[in-house]
Amino acid sequence: MKGAACSHLSGRCETAVNGQNHPTSSRILARSVPHRCMPRSKNLLSTVRSVTCMALPSQVDGAATVTAPTRPSKDISVPTNLAPVSDLMTVPGGKGRAVELKAGQYFKITNTHGEQVVDFSGFGLPDVKKEVMSMHHSHDETHRLIPQVGDSMVTNLRRPIFTLLEDTGPGVHDTTVSACDQYLYQQQIGVEAAKEHDSCINNLHTSLTAVGHPLTDDPDNYLPPSPFNLWMAVSLKNEGSQLSWDPPAKGQKPGDYVLFRVEIDCVAVMSACPHDLAPYINGEGGPRDVHYQIYETA
Repeated sequence: MKGAACSHLSGRCETAVNGQNHPTSSRILARSVPHRCMPRSKNLLSTVRSVTCMALPSQVDGAATVTAPTRPSKDISVPTNLAPVSDLMTVPGGKGRAVELKAGQYFKITNTHGEQVVDFSGFGLPDVKKEVMSMHHSHDETHRLIPQVGDSMVTNLRRPIFTLLEDTGPGVHDTTVSACDQYLYQQQIGVEAAKEHDSCINNLHTSLTAVGHPLTDDPDNYLPPSPFNLWMAVSLKNEGSQLSWDPPAKGQKPGDYVLFRVEIDCVAVMSACPHDLAPYINGEGGPRDVHYQIYETA
């Protein structure tokens, strides 16, 4: 096989095999032909809308036309008869909270002050140790680095867990950066000071334990999942080879929210990121409260 060019967004490829082009599926191509993604844009939000893939040479001698099954269309409408089934709950600035959710419910997270990053994670029930919302698997599902309205985040078992139905802000979020932890703060402020500093990983474990779903008895030796970093601005520099942590996106304002449809019974975890060492994470003023609420159709 000489190579291939594909568009991850359309899910269609033209595969050059023995001098002829064969339409195939980018998802199938990704599993059968080693390839390299080369972004055209320096901005993550633009990059996920414009991606060119170059397949590397392969030892495959022949090929056949392959068409991926058509995905059923998703209902991304927001019911007009949604009613709250919980109080408006607070995630204190720098702290975390977890809440059990049922399939078919709707979950709203509000950036009350406008510039707070929220590390958002999800774990499938009944066993949170077996199924977790995965950014890597969600990249494969959505063909994007930044989820957009209509996209479903999926788990390590490739099951949809949350579908994004509304996003009232500029749509700038991050799925590439790990959660802050004690080791990051040890590097930035020293070992002793880090012992007194909250982190999103610590918030994850304490929040899950508080609702009866501990992930592990040994958090220091547990590999945590990468979160969906709501309202975190990360862009690509140097022709896409370098990540840049940026200030909160222009147009982001107090009261912006995201609304998800819950696809499976799960536990949602939110950490109002406690990072307070640079204004490009949570803006000026340090960590601040955010709020969440659960809805069902009336």
